[in-house]
Amino acid sequence: MNEKNNKKKIEIFGFHPLLFLSFVVIMILNIVYMRIDQDNKKLWHPLLTPLFIAMVLGISLNYIGSKTPFLNKLGFGFLLSILVPSFLIYQEIIPKNIADNFDKAFFNKPGANAGLGVNFSQFFITIVIAGSLLSVDRDLLKRSLIKFIPITLIAIIFSFVISGFLGYLAHFQPDVIFSKKSQGSFWDSIFFVFVPLTNGGTNLGIGGFSNGIYKDAFQGSAEASQIRSVLLAPLILARVLSIFFAGLLFVLFDKTKYSGKGSLEQKKIDHSHKSTKTPLEHQQIGMGLLIIFALYNLGNMINQVLFSYLDAMVYVIIILLVIKIFDLLSDKYQNSVSQAGKFMSINFTGPVLAGLGLTTNFATLINTLKTPSVVLIVVTSLTMAVITTFIFAQSLGFYPLELSLTAGLCSHSIGGTGNLGVMAISHREDLLPFATIATRVVGPLVYIVSTFGFKYLYM
Repeated sequence: MNEKNNKKKIEIFGFHPLLFLSFVVIMILNIVYMRIDQDNKKLWHPLLTPLFIAMVLGISLNYIGSKTPFLNKLGFGFLLSILVPSFLIYQEIIPKNIADNFDKAFFNKPGANAGLGVNFSQFFITIVIAGSLLSVDRDLLKRSLIKFIPITLIAIIFSFVISGFLGYLAHFQPDVIFSKKSQGSFWDSIFFVFVPLTNGGTNLGIGGFSNGIYKDAFQGSAEASQIRSVLLAPLILARVLSIFFAGLLFVLFDKTKYSGKGSLEQKKIDHSHKSTKTPLEHQQIGMGLLIIFALYNLGNMINQVLFSYLDAMVYVIIILLVIKIFDLLSDKYQNSVSQAGKFMSINFTGPVLAGLGLTTNFATLINTLKTPSVVLIVVTSLTMAVITTFIFAQSLGFYPLELSLTAGLCSHSIGGTGNLGVMAISHREDLLPFATIATRVVGPLVYIVSTFGFKYLYM
């Protein structure tokens, strides 16, 4: 009887709904107080205040999205977490001074004259990517380097060509904030539509570029929030479409010879995630964080010595891949990093998405999505990735359905929740490690190449 009652018990992030509602009330009172007394700097703590607002918004909106029938299959929580905070800023329900504080002092990399700032998005990115890469099975990663990663890159190359070609034919014009440095329809469609789709997702790719080289290239003509909004729009569209495509592929091919019934490789090799189940220890998370902080600072120093205009995460990812492939850290330490990554992704994915929304220009976002050429490029790029992987699958020893879901759809950096949506709607949750590789390993490779390409063409 007690078990049945427990199953029916409604909780929001582990809290009784009334208790969580009290957090929402405190947040609203805090925002109203800061709106009335905008000159009172004591109302804003540089870490605790924005983190509280982001957590309450992100957790509540994700909960609403997850409980909305049908739409929850399309990642509705992800969309709500980004669009609702952005809309609240646009309507001035949340005052602009809060958005500015959030943007420049907490969430993103501030400008040269705006002090150091917290740059929480970079903090989150670093920990989650480190945990994700070191939690993937080493043998799985080695096999991926041989076949899976190359076919994902081939799919991206085909999408690259078709995106540029369509942009050229459609006479693609970039957003006005980018127009002064336009390099023609082909390259503009690549760097302002295609690259945001394939370079590692909202955090590494869009966050890294809008706070890094894109911001530097368009300094004086665009703020980081404007750049982020323009780059984010194609990715949001791709995320919704990828989950829709996954459902369509499942319906069309699950009961055909093109389906492996959940197996990616035609040879019966166990490709499930072989992470060892270790009991959670609080010190393990601390150990993992210390390792990640050390790797980030090492990557940052290498970046300064070699190419200071790159993101330090490029080198951090390279170091992590070397550590994993050559088994340079013991299982104990790798599990510690994995635990730290899980801690961040479980507790802060929603808040980070809300932070992304609070620093995203809603008007720019909507205008970008209204551009027919952008919609055409996104749809065609995603379709080309699916077709390419489906055609080449059997010659590489893969099942077409499973490969098109992982190397195809997930090559368009739809993020962790997007990958989960694709795998869940197609009933292929066991393939999530491969989806992670397509996003977290191949995406950063695109990020590295596009960084050099953008630097050469636009700076």
